[in-house]
Amino acid sequence: MDKPAHSAGLRSQIISHVVGRIISGEWKPGDRIPSEHALTVMLGVSRMTVHHALRDLAGRGFLVRRAGSGTFVAEPSAYVTEYRHLDIIDEVTKRGGLYRGEVLRRELRRASTVEAAAFEIDNQASLFHAMILHYENDAPIELEDRLIAPRFLPDAMAIDLTRQTMFSRLMLVRPHREGSEALRAITGSPGEVELLGVDTGTPLLEVVRRTWSPEGVVTIARMLRAGNGAHLAGRIRSLSAPPDELETRKGTATRRW
Repeated sequence: MDKPAHSAGLRSQIISHVVGRIISGEWKPGDRIPSEHALTVMLGVSRMTVHHALRDLAGRGFLVRRAGSGTFVAEPSAYVTEYRHLDIIDEVTKRGGLYRGEVLRRELRRASTVEAAAFEIDNQASLFHAMILHYENDAPIELEDRLIAPRFLPDAMAIDLTRQTMFSRLMLVRPHREGSEALRAITGSPGEVELLGVDTGTPLLEVVRRTWSPEGVVTIARMLRAGNGAHLAGRIRSLSAPPDELETRKGTATRRW
């Protein structure tokens, strides 16, 4: 039997052994791997240590365990990248820079037909619209064009957007939201290029984010940055990872763009 002090190390050895066989192609997707008893004899460890190691590998998407049939190499699964959204003021401050925001537009107006459909609201409904140019050390780094459903942020017109971002305000009042995000490289309009202080034809990274809560769509935002000022970093995980593992990984990676 394994001594408790060595069980974690032995488990890691078993995991390395199994993963090595899978990566080398010796064990292919769909193959049944040796039983727990066979691995116990083969590796000279306890049955319980083997059991925990195989359970860990199943949780990480390498194996599939079927009651009464055995343990099999899993088929390749889809992966996602997780990252944390940083408020731009925090981003600039962490780099040691000086932030300021310039409000280009702030209004409460009627939604267009396209906007009403995107927010799933009546055509006569109003939306809060703001355009903010974000600066770092007096150099423009991001152009934000944001729409918000007023019922989710009634004080939108009173917020000092030179000191607080709409993102941080929404995180305070609507922290539990879901959303979608689309990124693409574009050539900005003459006005956008001029505001960002880049040459015509400079690639821009466009991020369009739509977030919602159970009560409806909260906000739709479009952000632009020059391509040379964009950076994306995150952590990759398998979709087959169990919920408890996902919870420990959320927020560990950061996207800067």
